[in-house]
Amino acid sequence: MQQVDTVVVGAGIVGLTAAEALGRAGRDVVVVEASSRVGGRIVRMTRGGDALEAGAQGIHNNYREMHALIARHDLAGDLRPSSGKVQYLDRGAQPRVSGGNADLMRILGVRGTADLIQFRTRYFTFAKKFPQFEINRDIPEYDNVLASQSFGWAGERFHDFVLRPMIHAMCNTRPDQTNLYHVINSLRLRLTTTIQSLRTGNVTLCERLAEKAPVMLEAPVEQLLTSRGRVEGVQLADGRTIKARHVIVATTVGAAGRITPDEFGPAKHFLESFTYSPMPLVVLFLDRPRPEEAYAFMGHHHHDAIFNMAIDHGKKTPFLAPSGKSIITAWPAYPNTASQLAKSDSEIIAQALADLAPQLPGIAGQVEEARVMRHDWAVARYGPGAHRRIIDFKAYAQTLPGVSYAGNDYDGVHMESGVRSALRAAERSLRDA
Repeated sequence: MQQVDTVVVGAGIVGLTAAEALGRAGRDVVVVEASSRVGGRIVRMTRGGDALEAGAQGIHNNYREMHALIARHDLAGDLRPSSGKVQYLDRGAQPRVSGGNADLMRILGVRGTADLIQFRTRYFTFAKKFPQFEINRDIPEYDNVLASQSFGWAGERFHDFVLRPMIHAMCNTRPDQTNLYHVINSLRLRLTTTIQSLRTGNVTLCERLAEKAPVMLEAPVEQLLTSRGRVEGVQLADGRTIKARHVIVATTVGAAGRITPDEFGPAKHFLESFTYSPMPLVVLFLDRPRPEEAYAFMGHHHHDAIFNMAIDHGKKTPFLAPSGKSIITAWPAYPNTASQLAKSDSEIIAQALADLAPQLPGIAGQVEEARVMRHDWAVARYGPGAHRRIIDFKAYAQTLPGVSYAGNDYDGVHMESGVRSALRAAERSLRDA
């Protein structure tokens, strides 16, 4: 039996950040990870000398704590811009390309531009204040309403070229599946920040963090160990136990629910009933660069396809794809994602190619290799009332001795949210010890 100050469950960015903070404070830490790699939902996928981000996509310029981590591990010089133009299909199936606000306003027209200004005024300038990277304020008029119910005042072009594509890209769902709170938060981030990626992939940060803390790979946790209502360690699936003064559960919410003991009933119920979007991400390695000038493709306005968004990583992150060939990822959105996961890889790939044909003509004949990256827990999905439930869960979790729950799922899905959640969990572990 092993004995440490803190066990961290999960070797994604959250768990590794918590372990790094505790290690810098002189604590004895071990990280246990169920899979065979570090990074969690931050994934680098490779083929030959090319690579792409097949999980977390970008590091925004307002990610304060994440940028501090990057600098501390000598990676600041490896940050590269990762953005470009966006191509939309209008209702006549004609491509409309936007390279910035001026282009977008031309596409939106007078009415659509007025709607965008009204959106910014109502939900940015005069919005009720709440933190970008932590869910800690209950705002019922944002939380208790679907986004689809909140924009009846907006015209067709605002819905076509702003609302639907941005909710797909930032929330991985549709306006009728997410609350207004999450939409305001996500669109505020997208419309007011710039995006970068690490030259060798964002998972490089996780790999650097893992060099500083002992990580046990392929070591799934069976359950949290408790004694008299206090968590005092973990039992691994192979029967081994690790005793600790504190346990930080830094997994997806679903995995956290599975290992939480029944005696913590309110926590277990919240975790097991949490809504999320699973996702099969289709990755298409092409034999050539695509001729389009855009890196992102949105088809919502032309037809209601399953894979209605695509990214050309050869243009978005060319520093990761030195061959110059296009690497296309096809993105579905909830609720279509759930039905797709039940299909075979070949069926999913065929659906993606059919859906992308209007946006990327001839793509089916250009594929050298196709893969499916199955994210069983891709992103948290916040329906009406979700923020209130999260706040209540956090308050209850603070009463549980010996354990902290950390993750971006509890704070708005962004990587920065996860990093800040990890730092708060590390502080609690230090107090507990």
